[in-house]
Amino acid sequence: MTSLLSPNKTSNSEKNIRKKLIIIPAYCNSLGGTTVSLLMLAIGFARTQASDQLCILIRKGSFMEKYFRDAGQESCIELIEADNSNEFLKSALRWVNKQPKHYPLLLDNLVWRSYLPILTLFAPSLRLSGRQIYHFCHDLALSYNKFGYLARKVAFTSLAPGAICNSQFTASHIRGLMPDIRGILYQPVDLEKFNQKANNTPPDALKPIIDSGARIMLTPSRINKPGIINDKNLRSLIPVLAHLNQMGGNYHAVVMGEDQSPENIYSQDLLESATNEGVADRFTILPPALNIEDYYKHADIVVTLAPREPFGRTVVEAIACGVPVVGSNTGGINEILQNFAPEWTVNPDNFVEVAQTIMNVAQNLNTKDLLSKGNDWVYANCSLSSYAIGMMQFTGLSS
Repeated sequence: MTSLLSPNKTSNSEKNIRKKLIIIPAYCNSLGGTTVSLLMLAIGFARTQASDQLCILIRKGSFMEKYFRDAGQESCIELIEADNSNEFLKSALRWVNKQPKHYPLLLDNLVWRSYLPILTLFAPSLRLSGRQIYHFCHDLALSYNKFGYLARKVAFTSLAPGAICNSQFTASHIRGLMPDIRGILYQPVDLEKFNQKANNTPPDALKPIIDSGARIMLTPSRINKPGIINDKNLRSLIPVLAHLNQMGGNYHAVVMGEDQSPENIYSQDLLESATNEGVADRFTILPPALNIEDYYKHADIVVTLAPREPFGRTVVEAIACGVPVVGSNTGGINEILQNFAPEWTVNPDNFVEVAQTIMNVAQNLNTKDLLSKGNDWVYANCSLSSYAIGMMQFTGLSS
C-alpha cells in the first residue's frame, strides 16, 4: 500500500538523508566575481569534508562547466541541458522540484530581468513544497525602471527567500525586496593562490611595461557601459593617469576585464579617451586571465573607483598579494578598506585626490604596516573554509 504525503512533509527515509545545498547560478558563461566565489565555495566545502552536501546546477557545455572541471570540482556539479539562460533556469527549477524537500535551495544572484517571470511562475510550487529558499545577493538589485523594480518586488515577495549578502552595503539596498536577511558573507579568496610569495616571472603582457620602468596601476574590472547602476567608473582612471604624469609619477594603467559590448565599443571608448588626454602610451586594456594572481604580484598599486561596488573582490585579492589599494570612499570597497586603511579611500570622481593618494601610498612609510593589517583582516574574514562554514550555517546545513 502506497503512503501519500502532503507536499510539505518528508518521509522517514528522506529525513535520514544528509541535507544537501542546491545552488542555481545566474551566470554560466562568464568569468566574474560570482563565478569565482561559487568555485571558491565548492573548494571550501571540499576542504571541510562536506562536498557531498553541495550540488551546483550548471548549464551543460558552458564556460562554468569547464571552469569547475579544470579545478577538479566536477563531483559537486549537476549538468542541465538548455539552449539559453532562461531555458536553463526553467529546467533547473524543474530538477529542483524533484529533489528531497529538505534540501535547501540557494538562488545565486538571480536578479536578471528575464529571470523574474520564471521565478514568479515557479514560486508557488517551491513555497508549497516547504523547501527552504535562500538568495545570495552579490549586487544591489536596483533598477532605474519602476516596472523593473516592480517585477523584482513581485518575484521576491512570492519566493520570500532568506537573503545572504556580500556586504552591509548590499544588505542596506536589498532590504526592501528581501527583508529576511540571514547574514553577511564577505567573498572568499583562495589564499593558496593569492599570497605574498614572490613570482619573479611576470606575465608576457606586463613585460614591456615593466621593462619601460613604469609603475603598474592595475584595475581588474569588467568593462561595462558608463552610467549604469553598477558603473565601474573606468573613465575616471584616465584623468588620474594624466594628473600622475603631470606630478612626475611614472605610472602605466592596466585594465583587465571582459568587454561583452558589440565590437568592444566600451573598450574603444576608453582608448579614445586616453588618446584625447595624451596618455594612450600609458594605458593598456587586457582580457581577463585565470592566473590573475600573477598580475597582482607584479602590480605596484590597485586602483578601483566604482562608486556603488557591492563588495570589491579586487580589494581583498590585492591585499592578500601584498599590493596596496586606492579605492572609492563609497560602497563595498569603502566598507572593506575602513577595516584597516581608511586613508586609502578617495572620492572616485576627484581625480586630483586620487592621484595624490596614489603618490602618498607609494611614499608613505606606514604603507607596509597597513598592508600587514589588511592581510590579517583578509585571512580572518575571507578564507575558503570560513566562507563554506558560514554558508552551511546560514542555509541550515549545520548549526
